[in-house]
Amino acid sequence: MGDHTPEALLLSGTGDKENLMRRCSALILLAGWLAAGGAQAQSVATNPALAPAGRYRVVRDHTQVVFSIMHLGLSPYYGRIGGATGNMTFSPLDPTRSSISIELDTRSLSTMSDAVTRALCTDDAFACAKSPRIGFRSTAIKRTGDTTGEITGDLTLAGVTKPVTLTARFHGGMQGPLGQDNYQLGFSAEATIKRSDFGLTKMIWNPTVSDEVKLFIAAEFEQDKG
Repeated sequence: MGDHTPEALLLSGTGDKENLMRRCSALILLAGWLAAGGAQAQSVATNPALAPAGRYRVVRDHTQVVFSIMHLGLSPYYGRIGGATGNMTFSPLDPTRSSISIELDTRSLSTMSDAVTRALCTDDAFACAKSPRIGFRSTAIKRTGDTTGEITGDLTLAGVTKPVTLTARFHGGMQGPLGQDNYQLGFSAEATIKRSDFGLTKMIWNPTVSDEVKLFIAAEFEQDKG
């Protein structure tokens, strides 16, 4: 068996030396990233009143909707929609004056089954080609606690618009974690809708799933200084 100590690897040849140096560099970068992340995590402000007021834009890669629908009354089946765009006007001292407008891309829809994903994008369901956007625009915001609230707004899905109320929670705010000079905010929300309200009853598998659909929303926003 060979000697695999760092000293032996350094002396064993150019290839091994370069490989070890790359590994050491990667470990140093990882340690630095973890240390920075730990420090930033401690600086998250959970009091929304400390966040700067003004306009924020959606962070696309950290915003998504997970939906859940009961299959045959046996178990929930999950899917995900991303591709978020939009903005929020945030009023930390008076949340009722805040507003939000977000769109999601139906073509980003995914499930555990490619066949189900394709079926959900047909004209019998989300009609992704005809209606590629799912939109939500707030009409009223009510504060229910220090970090919780209810956001009522118009949800447009499959070309149909209906009022929906989201139960929302503010998780925290912080200065840009990667050195950005704009402030970041994080929220989550939940709601239950009926797919029949949006005309989603034409699928051949319609009788096998529940009418109620649960929505779980995760969203991050960054201060828009443009």
